[in-house]
Amino acid sequence: MSYFSVASSGVASFFEGSDAYVHGVTYGISVVGPRHLLQTTEYYETGPERDQVGAFESSSWGVEVPDGAKVFSVTGASSPEQARQFWVGWQVKKRLYMQALMQQGPIGVDLAADETPLFPAVMDDAGVAALYSLRPAADHVALWRHVFTGAIKTKATVAVEALTELPGRPVVSIVGTIPSERRQHALIGWAEETPAGAVLGLAVVRPNQMRVVRSEPVPGFAPFLRQRPAIWASGLASDERFQLTLVLESREAPKTFQEAKFTVGRAQEDHQVSLEPVVIPSGQLHAASFDYAKNHVEPFVQALYLTIDGKLWILGFSEPRRQGVSLDDPLAVMTTTRAYWGVRAADGKLKFESF
Repeated sequence: MSYFSVASSGVASFFEGSDAYVHGVTYGISVVGPRHLLQTTEYYETGPERDQVGAFESSSWGVEVPDGAKVFSVTGASSPEQARQFWVGWQVKKRLYMQALMQQGPIGVDLAADETPLFPAVMDDAGVAALYSLRPAADHVALWRHVFTGAIKTKATVAVEALTELPGRPVVSIVGTIPSERRQHALIGWAEETPAGAVLGLAVVRPNQMRVVRSEPVPGFAPFLRQRPAIWASGLASDERFQLTLVLESREAPKTFQEAKFTVGRAQEDHQVSLEPVVIPSGQLHAASFDYAKNHVEPFVQALYLTIDGKLWILGFSEPRRQGVSLDDPLAVMTTTRAYWGVRAADGKLKFESF
């Protein structure tokens, strides 16, 4: 059975390097064998033209993941080597589990009946993991955080806390981190459906402050639901900028689609939405995913569109790049200096192909 979805594709991306130069390290998460054991594999670019992906030997955690679980990754502004920790989580109905490397077992926590987790989870420089979630409240939502800590070879602990209220009701979302930020933090992007049109939002959560920015409505459009948006942050603290990318669909038939970018600057009023048509057959979109390259001077996003006939499209190309793709494919993508599409084999492992 599939343990991964478009919203949670089982790819963990961590930042490495100084403020002046940031690159990334990527891990694929798998559930393998008859016991459904958790496994991670680190990937790297290789080949004469750096257009191939190599893999280090996979590491089994010796942890069984139950049937029906939805496995999610934990990303970070520091690599596992720097933070000296690595987390993976899974959800079974309304209960969350988090497992840290070299700890005695997973720690579980219950979600409220109306609570929605936001993926992926994030990790700070101290190796503390946090999963954010939303709970509805009147005409807005409350942002909550589940904080997981624990020393190596000890039982982890979890604390649940309410953070703030966000206006509107997000229907799709993404969580990321800021390369220059080493403390506990999160970068959250989302889209809302309102009577006036789609509204895009971004929240920067830091230990002592929170910044929330929302766009004006995009009339005539609503967020496309089956997608994984992407979020980007500049790598220099002196030039703080953010960008959210996702796809919107027209409210009227025949359905058309727009790739929307919400760009936010340092000043509260410095933000704008730009739109670009998605040239695929009208009304045929099945799923979409976005990922940013590890370039934190200027944002560069890679978009994948899967149509209902199993064709995989990339914005800017007039022909599909792949055919015969399963509609259950979680559209895993690794984006470093170029983009790779991750195909999950029958045994649960990922194999990355260059576009």
